[in-house]
Amino acid sequence: MLRALADCNNFYASCERVLDPSLRDVPIVVLSNNDGCVIARSAEAKALGIAMGAPYFEVRRTCEAHGVRIFSSNFAVYGEFSERVMAALTEQARDIEVYSVDEAFLGFPDMPETEARALGLRIKAAVHRATGIPISLGMGATKVLCKLANERAKSDRASGGVLVVPYDAAGREEFLRGVDSEDVWGVGPGLAARLRSHRLVSALDLAQADPAFVRRIAGVVGERLALELRGIPCHDIVEDAGPRQSVMVSRSFGRPVSDAAELAEAVAAHAARGAEKLREDGLVAATVVVMLRTNRHRLDQEQYFADEAEPLDPPTDDARAICAAAGRAFARIRRDGYLYKKAGVLLQGLSSAAVVQPGLPGLGAPIDPQRDRLMKAVDALNHRLGRDAVRLASTGFERKWKGKSELQSSPSLTDPERLPKAKDGPKPRIRFHE
Repeated sequence: MLRALADCNNFYASCERVLDPSLRDVPIVVLSNNDGCVIARSAEAKALGIAMGAPYFEVRRTCEAHGVRIFSSNFAVYGEFSERVMAALTEQARDIEVYSVDEAFLGFPDMPETEARALGLRIKAAVHRATGIPISLGMGATKVLCKLANERAKSDRASGGVLVVPYDAAGREEFLRGVDSEDVWGVGPGLAARLRSHRLVSALDLAQADPAFVRRIAGVVGERLALELRGIPCHDIVEDAGPRQSVMVSRSFGRPVSDAAELAEAVAAHAARGAEKLREDGLVAATVVVMLRTNRHRLDQEQYFADEAEPLDPPTDDARAICAAAGRAFARIRRDGYLYKKAGVLLQGLSSAAVVQPGLPGLGAPIDPQRDRLMKAVDALNHRLGRDAVRLASTGFERKWKGKSELQSSPSLTDPERLPKAKDGPKPRIRFHE
């Protein structure tokens, strides 16, 4: 099997550029929740030396001096773009494993090396036509080789954004010769130090080492990396990673919050969003966990962290039941006298909504037969009118606790005409930590 890694270039920045074509060739930076740190940069912003993860206040002057456009993150829009990219890739590949919001491994029947490159160029063009998002492709016999090839494709203009690891052993060895072992996908700082101590400095050194020796110094993980570098697959394309085990919704507040009503409102809003995610994936939850925490970086303030679980009987995706349970858990852990930085809701014990049975005598409350119809109606209205157009009163209206998003681009999912169109058909679900 021929494998490939398709990776969107500067994904969040590219999404903003599709929404506003006048941003072409303009340096772009996207900020994290609460407008805190840099989480995405266009190529032009990278060239200015703006570092990933840099606090915004540290790079603000540089941005202003060079006309860098700054955007607050808009994960709902980025998620829609991601789904459309993955849908376009699905049309091009025999197998697909969605690896992250902007990456996917692809599988194809074996083919000559020249045909592989031509295929990669066609896929790159097809995704750009469908979504406006530029991608790079690394292609080879294994996932590790694809990852290395993808990194080189991004930096090598001559590749045209598509690079195929040579099929022959001599070509593959030449490809690996200039790659440091610490730059191999899956090699962390600790493993890198062990490899260097045994003179396995380059990826080629690791590939040519005796597998038994590599296993002794780096375990099974190191041995598999070495084999993958040789072109021997150890990791298959996994099309279905299985159902999610939990749903987490958490956000830092735009300012410290101490007011009980304001905190309760934030918890309810997170719980309702979690319930929405359950319904999107056809799942129900058996437990809701509420978390509160202060700012651990403010050593001048009293610190507090707590979490509390509340069962859901029967398991449900009903926002009303989940918000009520979250409220009970919140009431048990909230304490006066603290400035809270963050609240979160975790939904656990997930199972398919299709197999939940009505309650039996003595075994829990019966399922409300009107629940599904109500939630479906709410979801349909919010899909048509925009998120939270219809919501529980407990989730609030002003939401003063929300983080900063002062620089967010104006288009959103409520403005679908501004987004690229994908062909009808199933779309892979992309999940975000919110």
